[in-house]
Amino acid sequence: MHRVVPIVLGTMLLMASVCYGQSLADAARENRKQKGNDGGTPTKVITSDDLTAPPNVIHLVPGTTSTGEGTVVAPGRGKHGYLITNLDATRFTNGGVLHITITVGEGASEASFDLYPQGVRLPSEGFPNSLAGAHNVRSGAGTKIDYRFDHGSVLQLATEGSWNSKAGDKNTYTFAVDVGNP
Repeated sequence: MHRVVPIVLGTMLLMASVCYGQSLADAARENRKQKGNDGGTPTKVITSDDLTAPPNVIHLVPGTTSTGEGTVVAPGRGKHGYLITNLDATRFTNGGVLHITITVGEGASEASFDLYPQGVRLPSEGFPNSLAGAHNVRSGAGTKIDYRFDHGSVLQLATEGSWNSKAGDKNTYTFAVDVGNP
């Protein structure tokens, strides 16, 4: 009899806690319904703007050319508003020369492009201190960035509208990237 009492008591307590949790959830649902109907606290709607966009990553493969595209927005004089594309060159363990060929669209903004190492904090204002770059590329024009690296790594291609353009002006760009021998 003494063994049965703790087992039965324990089982009853476990069942009671499960039932309590269910009734608490039901009470919370009912409370939300009442607040919504009574004009109480508005319901928070989560949209894609609330979520951090997954990083744009291009995995570079020996002997192939990869492409990408994007839209730049002019951030205003002295400020930065980068769109980042990660260029994963980790397969190139002995390094190489990164070749990026860029074409800017016909939009209102000129475009600027900077290459940074992975993990570095990107500037929000002031002159960039990038590994390589091309700045104030006119609408309809093209440019090329070449960067020699010693070992496989991930690099960040940071793109934005030019400081010469009015804040908020936009443009598009396309690029092709490949890695040559060191």
